[in-house]
Amino acid sequence: MGLLRRKKKAAEPAASALPAFEIKPTAFSKAEGQGVLIAARQLPGYATALGLIGAAIASRADRILMDFTANAAVIRFRIDGVWENNPPLDRPTGDGALVVIKKLLNMNPNERKARQIGKCAIAGVGSDWLVECTSQGVAAGERVLLTLDPKKPVHKTLDDLGMRPALQEKFREAMNAKGGMVVLSAPAGDGLPTTWRVGLEAADKFVSDWVSLEPANDADPDIINVTANLFDAAAGQLPQEVLNKVMLKQPDVLVMPQFYNDQVMQTLLDAIKTDNKHVITRIIAKDPIEALLQLLSANRKVAKELLMAIEFVTSQRLVRRLCDTCKQPFAPSPQMLQKLGIPPGRVEKLYQPYILPPPEKRADEKGNAILPCPTCGGRGYFGRVAIFEMLTVNDDLRKAVLQFAKEPDKIRQYAKKLGHLSFQEEAVLSVALGITSVQELQRVMTAKT
Repeated sequence: MGLLRRKKKAAEPAASALPAFEIKPTAFSKAEGQGVLIAARQLPGYATALGLIGAAIASRADRILMDFTANAAVIRFRIDGVWENNPPLDRPTGDGALVVIKKLLNMNPNERKARQIGKCAIAGVGSDWLVECTSQGVAAGERVLLTLDPKKPVHKTLDDLGMRPALQEKFREAMNAKGGMVVLSAPAGDGLPTTWRVGLEAADKFVSDWVSLEPANDADPDIINVTANLFDAAAGQLPQEVLNKVMLKQPDVLVMPQFYNDQVMQTLLDAIKTDNKHVITRIIAKDPIEALLQLLSANRKVAKELLMAIEFVTSQRLVRRLCDTCKQPFAPSPQMLQKLGIPPGRVEKLYQPYILPPPEKRADEKGNAILPCPTCGGRGYFGRVAIFEMLTVNDDLRKAVLQFAKEPDKIRQYAKKLGHLSFQEEAVLSVALGITSVQELQRVMTAKT
């Protein structure tokens, strides 16, 4: 039902072939869903809608953005965190595709101004996706965002995340410690939920009792051997009430996606200080120093006590991984090595993405066509990895935080004197190892966070 199959053109790389998949309207009963699919297939925009989704899946996109203006529907895909323009659709064609998408996701096709959210599932060959659609009227017309998330996690281990072995050892030691607080952080959109899940799954939870405290209406996916304790705020249940009951069972590790209120924070700090409990939390921040200062600023009444409790802070940024099939080696100049901080003679070659020549030059001396890489589709990159920055908070650093609380750059400078490697220094290691490129590092470093 709802299958889309299209033969690949002979001159196109395998990556451009549209996959077979099946739309499953999840907002309906099974019988209703079949009826919705049958009705949708009769609509003129059905082939366009499924072709759009199929092209996104084939190109590894995780977002589809449709911007409707007076005359057209501008289409963009987000691939490996970077938005790419697609050929626009004329307005009638775009409207027809949107009608199909909204019907399949149980949204109102006639509503073009008010915000709407709908969901469905996609069953594909070897992989399934959850699709969420958000539509909202804007000054120019309407903006529609489709999010395609795989049902099964793609990243399952610290290796999958891109964490190098030395940092894995450091990270596991911090996660498995007794007493103190560990903080995981990242800028918004840089993979914190994934690292949170993988990091918790990588910790040793078999010899200690791990529990979490979460709101019932916004709980994280289950983690093996972490007992979730939910509070229902809509029913008047306070997080402190649930936490008090949890503490009676004497857990070893408390997983806290957030702290909720002052009472919860004080209970946790007391448990760390008097009972050697371990607390793991997370926060959106651009680097470990900002994460540390944000937590202290949000908890001014207990800032000094909290600073004494925090022992380890991580942060990360996502970078595109060079395609192993087509990446190009080159000999870096002495000036480039100096700028990267790599000693002369340490690295003989770096790598950069392969860039297709302009269309008029895509043939070799014999007239054979120069085709895009079949693995990455000519982008030069395939997938993303995280660059991790890990900060050990010791007494020397705590003194610097107290002294320069309003001057984070001075704290960063002091941390560097203590041997801390910044994101940029960690990223240079990834460049030297051929994981990513200098161009990608520059792009990420100059991006707004």
